[in-house]
This record gives sequence, structure tokens and C-alpha cells, in this order.
Amino acid sequence: MNQDKEDSFEVIIIGGSYAGLAAAMTLGRSLRKVLIIDAGNPCNRYAPHAHNLPGFDGETPQYIADKIIDQVKFYKTVTFISGKAISVTGKNNDFTVTLKDQQKFNSKKILLATGVTDILPEIKGFIDCWGISAVHCPYCHGFELAGQKIGILAHGEAGISMAKSIRQWSTEIHILSNGREDFSKEDLQKLHDKQTRVITKEIKEITSENGQISKVIFVDDTEESIDALYVRVGVKQTNSIAKDLKCDFDEHDFILVDEENRTKIEGVFAAGDNMSVMRSLSVAIAAGTKSGIFINNELIDESE
Repeated sequence: MNQDKEDSFEVIIIGGSYAGLAAAMTLGRSLRKVLIIDAGNPCNRYAPHAHNLPGFDGETPQYIADKIIDQVKFYKTVTFISGKAISVTGKNNDFTVTLKDQQKFNSKKILLATGVTDILPEIKGFIDCWGISAVHCPYCHGFELAGQKIGILAHGEAGISMAKSIRQWSTEIHILSNGREDFSKEDLQKLHDKQTRVITKEIKEITSENGQISKVIFVDDTEESIDALYVRVGVKQTNSIAKDLKCDFDEHDFILVDEENRTKIEGVFAAGDNMSVMRSLSVAIAAGTKSGIFINNELIDESE
């Protein structure tokens, strides 16, 4: 990796996954001095394959990331460092980023490409199939799961919405509300009319082999065989930096940005999963590229 002994940069990108790398490429091609700080913990690390990214459909997430990294390294003004950023202090054109090991780096602009952390259900056996046969996005996984017997781990409106979203891929759908019974009579009738079953019993365990779900076991020891599980998970910011900076957030804990991916903090931008409910590789890459362009434009304007 390109190493630079100096500790001052024009842009520091916190997070070296797809959004951060796309921004780094744009800024590297703009001859900007950039530092990428990456903790090496991408949120799609559980998934064996990535889909819906033209040119890379079906490749592993790591293969895609490594390919992009190799290309970004071509731009010699971009420096990589492995580490965990824990704080950003200062103001526009005079930021200091501190790492867990107390290294400090200075920058004019900050791009938060830190992603999010999924809030996973605390069900025995769930983590063993997360990203493989327990998934969150039909656009990433729907084609591979088409025609299978599908469970939806959600309740209320979220379960109804997900059932509607995946019906074109599968007609055998079971909403597993895990003890929640927040469905109206009208909701239940509509679901019944669409041959969608609702099971409100609390889940005790999910069994799987090599990540492939075989069945769901309920607390009353009854079982339901399924092939895959869609899950409406919550998210939280991966670290506290955006909140410590007093960025604004929406009701789902995504960072609020303007049309040019600026946060409300002057000089601080955000891109990728931390600011978009549409969590796909192509969307993250587009957000990173967009951020790189507008960060470069801001640097140009401030130099006039």
C-alpha cells in the first residue's frame, strides 16, 4: 500500500469499503492527497456472493473489494492505513482524525464512509445462516431464492410489506412474527387471500447446515421447514463519530445529507450504507463517486 510519512491530507476517508474506495478513486484521479482509514470490517462480510453489480455479479464481496483496491492504488496521491478511527475534531479545512492507537492525521475535508452495523435478532442459530440463507434484500438475493419456501422474520406492517415485495419471486411465503400479533383482521384476510401464512409463535431456534436453513423451531417445540429467511433488521451507525460531530439523522439512524452528500457539519460528507436505506454495492459506489466529485468541487471553490 502507498504509505506517506506526512500526516496532513486534503481529504480523509473513514471507511475503505465500496463507497470509500469509489470516492478515493475519484479524488485520486483529481490529484488530491487522500488518506483512507479502514478497520477491515465490512457489513457484507457474511455473504458468500454479491449480486446486482454489473460486471461482478456472483463474485465474492472480498474479490470485488480487492479488485477496486488494486485499481485505487494506481493513484499515488492516495494512501491506505489499517486502523479504527475513533474521533474527528476541528472544523472545516482543519480537522484532526484520531485512531484507536492514538495516531493522528489532519485533513481539510472528511468523508464518512463508515457503513452501518446490522442489529440482528438474538435467536439461537441465526448468525450461522446470516448472509447465506437468512438475508435482507430481495434485489441482492431474490433471484437465487426464487421458487423456494420462504420465511419472513418480521411483524406488522414490516412483514406485510416484505411479503408484498418478494411475492414475485416466491408464492410460498410464511410470515414469522416471533411472538408479535400486531396484525389486524383485515391484514390477516388480505394475507390469506394471497396464500401467505402468518405464524405468531415465538421462535426458539433456527437450524441450518453450512449456512443453509432447514427449519425453524418454536418455543412449543413445533417446527416449520423453510428454505430461506428474509429479515427486516434494524441498523445502527458503526461508530460514534457522526453523532459526536452532531450530524443529523433520520428515524432509522441514517445520516442526513444534502443533494451533494454534505452533512450539516461544514466540510464533512457521508456516503454509502451509513446514509442510504438502499444498501447495495452499486448504490454505495455511486454515492462514493458523487461525494468525491463534490468534495473536489468544494476544494476548488475554496482555493479561488
